[in-house]
Amino acid sequence: MAEKGAHRSLIGVDVGSTHVKAVLVAPGSGVVHVARRDTPTHAVSGGGAMHRPEELLGAVESAIAECVAASSAAPGAEAGGAPPVAIGIASMAEAGVPLDAKGRPVGDIVAWFDPRPAPQAEWLERRVGAPALFARTGLRPEAKYTLPKLLWLREERPREFARLRRWAGVADLVAHHLTGTLATNASLACRTAAFSVAERRWDEELLALAGLAPEQMPEVLPLGRSVGGLTVAAATRLGLPAATPVAIAGHDHLAGALGAGVTRAGDVLDSMGSAEATLLVTRAPALADELRRSGFSSGCHALDGAWYVGGGLQASGALVEWFVDRFIAPPAGSAAVAADGGPPGPDRYAAFLALLDRAGPGPAQPLVRPYLRGRTAPHRDPSATLEFEGLFETHGLPEFAAALIDGAAFHVRWMLEELERLTGARPGRVRVIGGGARNPRWLAAKAALGPGRFEVVRTQEAAALGAALVGGVAAGVYGTMASALADAAHAERVSVPPGVRARYDAAYRERWLPAVLVKLG
Repeated sequence: MAEKGAHRSLIGVDVGSTHVKAVLVAPGSGVVHVARRDTPTHAVSGGGAMHRPEELLGAVESAIAECVAASSAAPGAEAGGAPPVAIGIASMAEAGVPLDAKGRPVGDIVAWFDPRPAPQAEWLERRVGAPALFARTGLRPEAKYTLPKLLWLREERPREFARLRRWAGVADLVAHHLTGTLATNASLACRTAAFSVAERRWDEELLALAGLAPEQMPEVLPLGRSVGGLTVAAATRLGLPAATPVAIAGHDHLAGALGAGVTRAGDVLDSMGSAEATLLVTRAPALADELRRSGFSSGCHALDGAWYVGGGLQASGALVEWFVDRFIAPPAGSAAVAADGGPPGPDRYAAFLALLDRAGPGPAQPLVRPYLRGRTAPHRDPSATLEFEGLFETHGLPEFAAALIDGAAFHVRWMLEELERLTGARPGRVRVIGGGARNPRWLAAKAALGPGRFEVVRTQEAAALGAALVGGVAAGVYGTMASALADAAHAERVSVPPGVRARYDAAYRERWLPAVLVKLG
């Protein structure tokens, strides 16, 4: 908990692919204000995507400034509205930009999902070998990681690459913009494919493939250490005192793990967004080649001395968006879909929930292999598709909707079973965050399937909350990360009757898993 007498106002920032979010946090009271901005993203020819640094930094500063303005009303704020005392930053990983000799961004931020470095990833696989790369970095050679992006920049943007003096990931760039100092967290560094997961340091040989040296990468700081204080110029723009400490909390999924209290070996974070990430916390790095061949990755937790193994479902909430877009008519007079192609509006999402209610208790009779965007893990297969099986003429939209939800829940059960088999670490408690946590039917299916104790985290901004807690350690509001984590979001256990658990377990083992395995050949 916070030290006695400490000011109770912190800011946490989560720079994501879709939104930039800043939260005002009062220790003991949690998140008291949320500021959201769209993440400015631009498509480019060749199927790529990028963010303009000045636009992204502007969105971050705008969100922070809103939280500063709201701080006078925060619980525990002193008379006169004393400002927040620290800023913590989390962000998407893999994306980044070169900095020149004066610390200015060179060109645009290459988005993490930009596919253009695919040829460089293939070259990396030929040069290093996929097993050898995984043994060092916990990653497979893929276009999204930083090292292939650096190789791509050197080949396709030689003038920009020639001006590179340092490299900055997104959170690193934000902190550098605010403080003038470049640093990062191991959970971000380990997503570059140029970082030793076991030793938690930059890999000199891998960086040399792109003509870089470790000193050109951000310094990797212990969690909770300040990157530096706000410059006078940044402080003036934000309405905060100069030298207000800024800290980096890490990769947004791992900052979310901090905000959700997922820090012990055996804990599982189930982060449910458009895609779904499932991370198992481990006491040591897990780098066996069977994990790679099964499609999992391994990395550094934001918390020092902890690691994780993770898998994912490329389309989780996106399954709901796909279904609603095609099968639920929009209300009269409204737009058919969101202007940005985002999630369906609240009226149509409520209609989807009503279909689930009409479907009755689970599991659903139709069977769904939920691979709208391929399968990442287990048994990686980018060509896997969304498939329905066992349809009868009595089935309608309620049964189809319920089958989608159950299929996604079955897949997470499969991932957790495979992670236990491959690592020997039995999942203890599973904590879920994200938009899918608002869906009661989905939560019930997950709780019925297990394994472990299933809990839902009661905040929609776990990553930004985790970032604020890290900032609180940097400012001395908390004496240690352990005391900061006592202010992680509250989690409630989701329980289901034994009969429901037995039905779901039987459906998983006797129907769903055999139907997926038979597709593996």
